Amino acid sequence: MRQKLFAFFLFSLALCSLHVQGKDRCTPIYIFGTSASFIDSVVYITEIQIIDSAWVESKTDFLVKRANYTNQLNNYLARKGMSTRTCFVTYATSEKDILKKMAKLRKKLNGSKKHPKHFDIRLIDEDEFKFHAEPSDNIYEEGVVIDEKAAKRAEKSKKKKKTGKLESTRKGKSDDNDLPPTVPPRH
Repeated sequence: MRQKLFAFFLFSLALCSLHVQGKDRCTPIYIFGTSASFIDSVVYITEIQIIDSAWVESKTDFLVKRANYTNQLNNYLARKGMSTRTCFVTYATSEKDILKKMAKLRKKLNGSKKHPKHFDIRLIDEDEFKFHAEPSDNIYEEGVVIDEKAAKRAEKSKKKKKTGKLESTRKGKSDDNDLPPTVPPRH
C-alpha cells in the first residue's frame, strides 16, 4: 500500500512540475561572449551585440539554448586555430544591465591598482563574429509571447550603437579612466 501511495505521489509531483514550466517569449537581448584558456593569459571578449529574436523563459528570464550561443563562439575560435579555449556568454534583457555586467567583468580581469592582474584582453569586433538567434523548441505551442516593448528598446539601442552613443567595450572610448576616484586613497 505504501508503494502505491508513494508512486501516486511521485506521479502527481511530476504532473505538477510539467504544469508549472514557464512559457518562452521572443525578446531582444544584449549579449557578449568571453573566452579564456588555462594555458595562456589571453582573454577574448566580443563586443556587446543585440539579438532581435532570442527566446527567454518567461518566469526565470533564462536564455533558451544558452549552450548553443556558447558553441557559436567556441566554433568561431576553433576555426581560428584556438580549439582549447573555454567560452561563456553573458546576456541581459536591458542595455543598462549588460553594461553593468561588462564593467564588472572588465574590473575582475584588470584587477586593482594595488594587485593588478596581467591578462591580455583582446576584443573581437562585431564585423569578425556575430551571434545568431537560436530557435526555441516551443515555438509552435500556445502561450508564446513576443515582447513588443523590448523590441522598441532594442531599436533605440541599435540607433545609439550606430551613432556611437552606446557605451562601447573598447578601452579608448571609455571615459572611466579620466574620472577622479570618489574616495581618496588611504596612506
